[in-house]
Amino acid sequence: MRELSPRRERPRRWPVVVLLVVGLAVPAALMWAVLEPGVPAEQRLPPTLAVLVIMGELLAVGVGTWSLSNAPRRLDYRLRGRSLQVTTLLARLEIPLASVRRAEVLRYDLLLLPGARLGPVQSHLPGYYVGRWRLRGPRSARVIVASPRGDGVLLHFEKGPPLLLAPRDPQALVALVERRQGGVGRAQKW
Repeated sequence: MRELSPRRERPRRWPVVVLLVVGLAVPAALMWAVLEPGVPAEQRLPPTLAVLVIMGELLAVGVGTWSLSNAPRRLDYRLRGRSLQVTTLLARLEIPLASVRRAEVLRYDLLLLPGARLGPVQSHLPGYYVGRWRLRGPRSARVIVASPRGDGVLLHFEKGPPLLLAPRDPQALVALVERRQGGVGRAQKW
């Protein structure tokens, strides 16, 4: 069911380019500080410290580049039997459809409200928005979407906060949740 895959925004490449440019400029500046001509050796940055800083910085740039480029591709929604499987960059959430009390189509805009992100763990990368967000009014929800605005499905549970997903066809997800049935043994991708 291709129409139920996550609705994705057009990927932006500038954050990756900026990260790589800055990531390569910092080691070059540190090497200049170590090898700076005309400065006595005792006033220069110690080479071992410079190497450790460069290695840490390159590791951070590598992790950041990997996150920016892979997070949107890893986001996925699937129906497996009688449960909904939501995959993010680092985790897989299994939601039994029997635990969903109600599903509603909701127009959302995560960038509209200042201070809308709640909680200590957030991810706000281009094409990847995961975490706890305040929606219109006093309510908040866990959010796992690929686009910062559009039509989504708000799943209400018997226990715990609601969950906002944004498939390509929100009505199809609502219909699937209302029927509480799926292809047993075969995964349906949204």
